[in-house]
Amino acid sequence: MSRSDDVGLADRLVDAALAAGRDADGTEVTISRHREGLTRFAANVVHQHVATDDTTVAVRVVLDGRVGACTTNDVSPEGAGAAVRSALAAARLTPPDPHWPGLAGPVDLAPWGDRHDESTAQASPDERVAIVAELVAQVGDDQRGAGALSTAETEVTFATTEGAHHQARCTRAALSTVVMGPNGASGWAEDAGIALGGIDGSDVGARAAKLCRDTVNPEPVEPGDHTVVLASPAVMTLVDHLGLCAFSGKAWTEGRSAFSGRLGGPVASPLISIYDDALEEGAGGLPFDGEGTPKRRVELITKGIASGVVHDRASGARAGVGSTGHGLPGPNPWGPYPGHLVLSPGAESLDELIAGVDHGLLVTRFWYTRVVNPKQSLITGMTRDGTFRIREGRVVAPVRNLRYNVSILDAMAGCDGVGNELHTCCDEGGDTRVPALRLRSFTFTSVTDH
Repeated sequence: MSRSDDVGLADRLVDAALAAGRDADGTEVTISRHREGLTRFAANVVHQHVATDDTTVAVRVVLDGRVGACTTNDVSPEGAGAAVRSALAAARLTPPDPHWPGLAGPVDLAPWGDRHDESTAQASPDERVAIVAELVAQVGDDQRGAGALSTAETEVTFATTEGAHHQARCTRAALSTVVMGPNGASGWAEDAGIALGGIDGSDVGARAAKLCRDTVNPEPVEPGDHTVVLASPAVMTLVDHLGLCAFSGKAWTEGRSAFSGRLGGPVASPLISIYDDALEEGAGGLPFDGEGTPKRRVELITKGIASGVVHDRASGARAGVGSTGHGLPGPNPWGPYPGHLVLSPGAESLDELIAGVDHGLLVTRFWYTRVVNPKQSLITGMTRDGTFRIREGRVVAPVRNLRYNVSILDAMAGCDGVGNELHTCCDEGGDTRVPALRLRSFTFTSVTDH
């Protein structure tokens, strides 16, 4: 199917859905097509290619304050009409929603640049294999690399009977690997961006292989409060989980957020500034959210001060401020989510951050992280694939991995150094760009078994 046929089909489906909703007070329709190619490798050998091509028609209808929804993969005008009728049937059985904010109306999108790379959208398995081969070439004879390289294209058409109508497309490529070595040693690295041509397989493989070599024979380490330097992937985990704990306007209005009662006050070190901006150069994704509202920049933490939260149409209406363009596709019980988080870079290189530590740890990344208490921004998880002891400003030895229990905001309150380079991280929840951080106190509760 050609690109013009795709666009024409989307328009026909929109017309069919809006026409079928003539008995409703309002109708919303979203046509989404997501195409992805995935190449997996293990033990230094490509072992699987996966290709998906999924188009959905999602509709919401409003009838006397009642909202019904239906999603279908029947991408015909008849299928779109049937989905609307199912949504109407659901609406008639649904209690009225007293907080229903209404459907999106007509509004222009802000300039957002080109987020689509045609060569990435059309990337073949052979093209992905060539990059994986560059990665594997960096793996040592006594090492084994495993991981995946994905290329994806997303196209969305959105419309409502209130006059909203948006169309946009974007691409994304992401590569990550774990390299395993003798005695349980392991290293990890990643790269991600809008275009496959920007992915450097050699660099990813070299970084992971070096970490693996450097983690052979880890030393014992005592749990407790340690000064830490967190590499960008570890910082990504903290920032993404703040998105779950603190930045949701719904959680804030309901008093469940770590920012509830704290907006306008200090929550972190003055060195910490975090914002969400889907339109900034370097960001990926679409320029409008799942409710058809244009995305816009929101300052969340400004020089340590809690300065804002993100809203969808419902939470924005309840807060009296309107949506910030952070709604997920409906029906959505979770509320808004910041999908393009950035922690502003500072002035120090990673080596300079390490040089500022007398006794502490360098952490490459975390894994298996879970929220324990969102209002306290308390999370738990483990270090993995490169944890090292720092002594007198130098990395001196690998150490065993540790489990941590920490309040993100409390840890960020002790930040005394921010890295000067932003890295885009392979995060399925969104597009997160962060530097490394130095934190004066980070609580580790136990040593893991590897």
